[in-house]
Amino acid sequence: MRLIHLADADNRNSHVQIIGVAAPPPPRRTAQGKPVVFRRFLAAAEGGIHDALVRSLGQEYGQALIDGDPEVDVELVGTPIDRTSTVYIAGDGEVLRIAPRMIEILFGPDGAERERRDPVETAANVQTTAPVRWMKNRLKRKDAVRRFVFGRTMQLVHVDGLTYDYLHGLAKKLDDADELVALGAGASGKDPLVLQVNGVPWRGFLEGRVDGKRYQLLLRLSNLELKSTEARA
Repeated sequence: MRLIHLADADNRNSHVQIIGVAAPPPPRRTAQGKPVVFRRFLAAAEGGIHDALVRSLGQEYGQALIDGDPEVDVELVGTPIDRTSTVYIAGDGEVLRIAPRMIEILFGPDGAERERRDPVETAANVQTTAPVRWMKNRLKRKDAVRRFVFGRTMQLVHVDGLTYDYLHGLAKKLDDADELVALGAGASGKDPLVLQVNGVPWRGFLEGRVDGKRYQLLLRLSNLELKSTEARA
C-alpha cells in the first residue's frame, strides 16, 4: 500500500493512501465485425539487413533487390514472433555481453547539453517525517489546464472514518473554490514530489470534487509547463 504524508493549509497532517487512476479503455478495433488482433512477424534475417547486403553486393544493390530478392530468407522471413529479449549493440555492431555503463545527461532549458555524470540515486519524499504541504500557489481549474501538461493522475483515498473526514473536507474546500493547489515536499515544503526511489520529480497539484458524501481528491502531476513564445515580425 502506497502512502503519502499530507499536510493542509492549516498544518493538519495525516498519512493517507494513494492509488493510480485507471485510464479509460481505448476504442475497440474491429474489421468486418471481428476484433483486430496484433501480431509480430520477422521482417528480415541477419543476412538481409543493410550492412550484410553491402558486404555481399556492394553499396549500390538496389537493382539486385529487384532482380532476385537476395534480402529475403524464405525460411525465416514472416515467422511469427512470440517473445523477444533485449540485446545491447555497440557502435561497431558487436553484441555486448554485459549491460553498458549508464550515463546521465543533463540538458538546459535551451536544449544544450550541460553535464554528464553517473546516475544519482533519488530518494522518495512523499512518505517521510516532513509532510507534503500545501503551497500558496493556487490556480483556477480552467487556468491550470492551459499552463501545465498533466502526465499522470493519482487519487488520495481514506482508510478509516477520520481520514474520510479529513480528505472530504480538503476536496470540498478546493471544489467550492474551483481551484487546484500546488504541493511541495521536503523540509522546505517547496521541493518537487518524488513518488518512488529514482522516480521522476513531479510538480503536484491537488484537485477536489464533491457530490454530497462522495468525493474525489486527485493529485495531478506535471513536469511540463506550457509557455507562450514571443511573436516574431
